[in-house]
Amino acid sequence: MSDDGRLTPRDIARLRAERRREVDRAIARKRAEQVSAGTRVTRVPGRAFNRLESKLARLLDSAGVDYQWQFRVGRFVYDFLLPGQRLVEVHGTYWHADPRFYPDEGLTLAQRRNRVHDLRKRFNAADHGYRYVACWEHDIESGRVSVQDLAG
Repeated sequence: MSDDGRLTPRDIARLRAERRREVDRAIARKRAEQVSAGTRVTRVPGRAFNRLESKLARLLDSAGVDYQWQFRVGRFVYDFLLPGQRLVEVHGTYWHADPRFYPDEGLTLAQRRNRVHDLRKRFNAADHGYRYVACWEHDIESGRVSVQDLAG
């Protein structure tokens, strides 16, 4: 502080830095709480599930299908492993660019990246002897997903 009791620019900068550290700690603490809650539920570190995956899991549970959520094959993690070596991936209509709604031309960069990533996951599954099924958001939301189709 200056002699007349006012804050100097250095004092103001120090107070702002302290406040920023407090906010950053609070944000980090909140993120850690969310991640740890997801970890407790899923037993997979650092991953919480989205609404579509939860909806499909409830559908599988109600049908009595035995499954494993978040199953690693090679370097990829798949949403579900079902009996019969079947891997199921839940794809959002926009982010994974459902071809029924998003033709190849006009895709965003993120959509193109996701399509390539999804293709790599499909090939990886086949290379390791798994059958791959893509389950689209539109089909889940409209009730067109059949457990019989998914499970084999």
